[in-house]
Amino acid sequence: MLRKSNIRTALAILHDTVAAIVAWVCAYLLRFNFELPADFAAEIKHSLLWVVLLQMAVFWKFGLYRGIWRYASLNDLRRIVLAVLLASVAIPFVLWMLRSGLVVPRAVLVLNPLLLISIMGGNRLLYRMWKETGFYGRMKLSAEPVLVLGAGDAAVILSKDLEKNPSWQLVGFLDDDTNKQNRILNGVKVLGRLDDLAHWVNHFSIERVIIAMPSCSHQQRKRAIQLCSQASVEVLMVPSFDDLMSGKVAISQLRAVELDDLLGRDPVVLDDAGLHGLLTEKVVMVTGAGGSIGSEL
Repeated sequence: MLRKSNIRTALAILHDTVAAIVAWVCAYLLRFNFELPADFAAEIKHSLLWVVLLQMAVFWKFGLYRGIWRYASLNDLRRIVLAVLLASVAIPFVLWMLRSGLVVPRAVLVLNPLLLISIMGGNRLLYRMWKETGFYGRMKLSAEPVLVLGAGDAAVILSKDLEKNPSWQLVGFLDDDTNKQNRILNGVKVLGRLDDLAHWVNHFSIERVIIAMPSCSHQQRKRAIQLCSQASVEVLMVPSFDDLMSGKVAISQLRAVELDDLLGRDPVVLDDAGLHGLLTEKVVMVTGAGGSIGSEL
């Protein structure tokens, strides 16, 4: 029984083989304005097999069939471009070594890689869009609308995760940076400032807001939480910047508002090692032990 990955690899190879044939033939047709002379039609027949075999060998060597189309990225496109360009440079040398006597028009050598990159890269991109945007778009007809406060790197990364979540539909960002107003981030618009939250909550019937400003000050975070409270919406937050940088959590791991988020200052971190050195085996008297700090001690 064939493994699913082997079937996908075979289909990818078949696709690129067809793409190589189409690109080579179309390059000739474009060169001669679709009025192909008989001698050049014969040239296509004699060169096509060797050209396609060469290109497929280069594609295999560059590892184009180790990836998954659904996760096609810029790195995959970069490999496609390099592989196609290398194969295009090698084509005239291979035909010369075969002593075929064929003289490929220079325009064909230029048009062929452009067409091939467009077909191979474009179809991979379309497939990824269909799997992600198309599928989730159909699933999100009844999804819950959500707003994100912040339009920085964290918000963009979060929007990519929300795009894959069938339960939530990201309807917009809010950010006080005037340079980001009315901009489009990952296909979603920056609707306005944080002060506009109440308006957009009513407009989209929002019940949940995500604060994606992990590196902002405590005053800014507290203000954002207060705006959410005034708009009567549930608040979720991305992890802190320190936790993200340390790799403890991912940006998609949302959390509820914590006490530290409401402080008007950074939380005080005690020097435990220094305190142990100062107080170990010492007699200590605590005044005001009936208060919160004393009870903690």
